Amino acid sequence: MNHTDTFADPAETEKTLKGWHVLLIMLGFFGVIFAVNGVFLYQAITSFPGEDIKKSYVQGLNYNQTLDERAQQMASGWSAQAGLDGSVLVFRLADKDGEALSNYVVVSELRRLATQAGDTALALQAHPNGEYHADTTGLSSGQWQARFTVFDHDAETVRFRANKTIRVP
Repeated sequence: MNHTDTFADPAETEKTLKGWHVLLIMLGFFGVIFAVNGVFLYQAITSFPGEDIKKSYVQGLNYNQTLDERAQQMASGWSAQAGLDGSVLVFRLADKDGEALSNYVVVSELRRLATQAGDTALALQAHPNGEYHADTTGLSSGQWQARFTVFDHDAETVRFRANKTIRVP
């Protein structure tokens, strides 16, 4: 009886890496990379729309007009302060001599920097001594960008703009 016939040759039982194995490994590797990139791309597109200001192209075309408006605002010497007093948004407006400016129409847009969810527009009520108030009850905590627009008494002509950062506790 010959014992060498019953045992397999060790060289024949070893698995060898063939070309189609390498192909499957490479396809699997790049498939995982493409899938992960697809998830990241979807999350990036759906979480931030990419445009902070509506019709930014048109605003870019009219940028010289924006620069003129800013120069007029700087020449007026008006100044503004904003903050929270409890849940009340307080906006103070003063002229170049520090005198309070009252009886204007003031609108504020409260925005989050990272998302448009929860953006709120508020009409502020005029109070004596150049203060304007709005209730912010229900506003979630965190940092908000407040964009204030002061209109003339007729509520048609923009007289002043200010951007302030406020923190809601």
